[in-house]
Order: sequence, then structure tokens, then C-alpha cells
Amino acid sequence: MIRAMYTAASGMVLESRRMDLAARNLFNAQIPGYKTTVEVREAVAATDPGKPTDVQTLYWGEFHDPTPGRLQRSSHPLDLALEGDGFFAVQTRTGVAYTRDGRFRRGLDGTVIGPAGSQLLGQNGPIQLPADLGPDAQLRVDEGGRVLLDGNEIDRIQFADFPGYRGLRSAGPSLYYSTGAVQPRAARPRVLDHMLEQANVQIVAEMSRTIEAVRAFESYQRVITTVMEDVTGAAVRQIGRVA
Repeated sequence: MIRAMYTAASGMVLESRRMDLAARNLFNAQIPGYKTTVEVREAVAATDPGKPTDVQTLYWGEFHDPTPGRLQRSSHPLDLALEGDGFFAVQTRTGVAYTRDGRFRRGLDGTVIGPAGSQLLGQNGPIQLPADLGPDAQLRVDEGGRVLLDGNEIDRIQFADFPGYRGLRSAGPSLYYSTGAVQPRAARPRVLDHMLEQANVQIVAEMSRTIEAVRAFESYQRVITTVMEDVTGAAVRQIGRVA
């Protein structure tokens, strides 16, 4: 009976985390560049040959689904999307980070900034636009990542690739830092201006995952309730015999 409780409890832990991940994916479904997070689980077979159904489910962690999100057109020249593998390199207060969220704007100091004030990096540091940028200036980014002002190159965007998101730790919906375990590779994605890559979250699929997780959690809960009732009943009968 106690083994059954451990098995059910391990299942409840995993399903609760599964619900958390589905809720996180749904919450961030409108964030450009966000990648769906999925849990990694393993079913551990029984160690006692006399109990072949004694299986526990272990939670090993989570991974990001690198599938590209759909592209949505924008009216802003510094809204950028990447087609292919790779990340924008950005400077934050705590170091260099990586993102596929291409919502960039010109900051008050002339640097190109993204969400949360991160600065888009070029070949020699943060990309700097002229202070006297007039309303008629033609600012664009070509497919190779060159930042052009009136046809003249100002800088070239810095990219990096971490295949399979290995060696990255999440620091927000679509911001990642290197753990140092994997060295970034050079990347040459195709840059699309006036575009944003949307999150790759499948709303219906995440809602289905939530429902499945809730039902599985309730099933495990019923197992524990049944076992506890059996244990309590057995204890009462034993006390009755002793009395």
C-alpha cells in the first residue's frame, strides 16, 4: 500500500508541474519570440520483481521547443524577425543575453534597445544611431543584419546560436543567458525587418494538456485517498482485535 502511495505521489508532483508549464505557455503566448516549454519525464520500472506494476514517474526537467513561430508584419522598421537558427545578442545590466524577441526601438541615448531596456549588440558593442536622426531618415535592416541609414551601413547585428537551446538558462519569457557549458556558434539567420516572430505556443494543445494534467492529478489523488482509507480501516480492525 505504501508503495502505491509513493507511486501516486510522484505522479501528482509531475502533473502539478505539467499544469504549471501549460499555464506559463498560455500566459506568454502573446510574447514575440517565446518558445513553448515542455516537461521531460521518465517512468521508472519496479525494482521488486514481485510487484511489476510498481512504477514511479520522475521529473527530469524541461526543454524549449525551438519550432519557429509564425511571422507577423509590423509597421516599425526596427521590428525584426529571424528566419533560421540563431539569436540576437543583447547587452543587459548583468551581461550579454540572447533573444528572438525582435521588438527594438531607438533609445534616448541613440542606442537600439529591446524589451526591458536591453541594448542590441553590433560588431563593436551596442548599436548606436546618430543623435540628429531626422524624420526623413531612411532607417532599415537588410537580410544580412546590416543596419543602414540612408543606404550607409552603421553597424552589423551580432548573432549567436545555441543548437537545441543547450547551454542556455531562461531569464524571462524570451531572454536567455549562457551557462558557459556550451560555447555559442556563429549564426547567419535571415533578418526580416517590419516583421515579428510570434510565440510558437499552440493554444488548443496547451489547454488540452491542462485538462489532461488535472484529470491525471485527480486520479492519483483518488489512489492516495483509497490507500489511506484501507490503511485506516486495517488499523481500526487491528485495534479492535487487540481490545
